Amino acid sequence: MTTISIEDLLYIVAAYKVTSISAIARAMGISPQNLHKKIYRNTLKKEELCKIGKILGGEYVSYFAFPGGITFGDKMKKKKGKGPSKAL
Repeated sequence: MTTISIEDLLYIVAAYKVTSISAIARAMGISPQNLHKKIYRNTLKKEELCKIGKILGGEYVSYFAFPGGITFGDKMKKKKGKGPSKAL
């Protein structure tokens, strides 16, 4: 399985949306330097990634997925009729 760093991912989605990391930072209400440091240090919080997704007109989703369509995290769902409906 190939993984991509959050840093690379952010540069890819910024290019996809034809914008810059600096423009994203300004839309978040923080300085471009601060966002670049957070990206470089890999200290972005999930909430900040979700905010970036909204700013770009998309959605940041993180979850664990298991066979049978069971997921835990941002997109929780369960098979119909199986187990409790409460999140763990």
